[in-house]
Amino acid sequence: MNRRASANVVAFVYGGYLMRYVYLIIVVPFYGRVLGVAEYGRVLASMSLMNVIWMLVSYGFTFVGMREVSKAQSAEECNAIYSLHVSARLLLALLGGVIGVVATMSSPVLSERPLIGLLATLLGVVSALNLGWLFQGRQYFRTPIMIEVFGFALSLVLVLSLVRGPNDAVWVLASLLISGIASSIISYGLTTWQLGWPRLRLAGVMPLLRSSTMLFCYSSGSVVFTASSTYLLTLLSTPAQVGYFGAAERFVTIGLSLMGPASQVFIPTISRQLAHGDKEGAHVTTRRGAMLLLGYGLLVFCGALTLSPFILPLILGPAFEPSAHVLQVFAWMFPFAAFNEFVAFYVFVPRRKDRLLAVVGVMSGLANLAAALVLAPRYGAMGMASARVIGEATLAVILMGVMIRLELIGLLPGAERALERVRIACGFRAQARAGKDD
Repeated sequence: MNRRASANVVAFVYGGYLMRYVYLIIVVPFYGRVLGVAEYGRVLASMSLMNVIWMLVSYGFTFVGMREVSKAQSAEECNAIYSLHVSARLLLALLGGVIGVVATMSSPVLSERPLIGLLATLLGVVSALNLGWLFQGRQYFRTPIMIEVFGFALSLVLVLSLVRGPNDAVWVLASLLISGIASSIISYGLTTWQLGWPRLRLAGVMPLLRSSTMLFCYSSGSVVFTASSTYLLTLLSTPAQVGYFGAAERFVTIGLSLMGPASQVFIPTISRQLAHGDKEGAHVTTRRGAMLLLGYGLLVFCGALTLSPFILPLILGPAFEPSAHVLQVFAWMFPFAAFNEFVAFYVFVPRRKDRLLAVVGVMSGLANLAAALVLAPRYGAMGMASARVIGEATLAVILMGVMIRLELIGLLPGAERALERVRIACGFRAQARAGKDD
């Protein structure tokens, strides 16, 4: 796509994500005021568990599938990829279900009302089976957004109709599950009409698991821990601290999710350009993505740091005032998270640097977990937020070092010039370098 076509698609995708903002602007204050701190914390803990199950069942398939579909030349080839990925996800869904049940019974917060945890587990499986990766890889960027908007509308109607007080927390998860199933019916029906029925099979699942393991290791090192932070806090602190942290993290999730629409366009586009040998075009597209993401990270950092004390109590009520201070700690994470998103998914994934992502993801995940185990029991929500910042900062430092090592630093606008100045200042001779796209 040229710049104008790319801009139009990104604008449409972000327009769809605006509906997510409208949805959250309605339901987050509603949950906080109707459910109260303790029950809202329980719901947020269950959503954290849902995200973990989602990541486990997806197992790195999303970006592998998107990358492969972007290079497919026929409907038959797309159907083969579609069939293989659905088969693999269904197989892992069994494992995800077992883990969800064990995690529900192991959490003091969720075990008091286990149905919430079990519904969250089912919701995680349904979310992992979504076909957004297939539509995006085939350059149908608008289709998953329209399906998602339908899901938001349906779940909003159900939540506002069924949730009346703290005892109705289970209906929050039930409403989201019904919406997810309805959206899946639409996406699978549309895909079957375009590509034919998926041919479920075990053959090829193990090679797909092996090829996706590196990206899963990256996810398990960073993304899974990020998704499980609220659940982990249920094991380390009080329900009130879980509520304060979960409310702040909800806003953090909104901010981080707005990096997603651009990746839905840039990742398959860069992958297709590299597959067709257009390295210069891929470099230009990658730099555009860098400017978009890094600018966004700095903007959200400033907004979260300055506006949190005013916005959160206004939206959630005075009882959630401590959440504002937690969100101010989270603010320092956004510039690092934007840089990490750019390097991981705009630079490494299209260029098949999966093994490197696995290594750095595990390293940062260990740093994140160690910080959480030290800080969360002592400082509660503030400690867990600080641990998240430490994890993202560690990941950013490692990724920057790897980019310099692989001579890919030129893909970051202005970084190559700054690095050469540092070399000159340190007495090293400047050298012209080209990124390695093999």
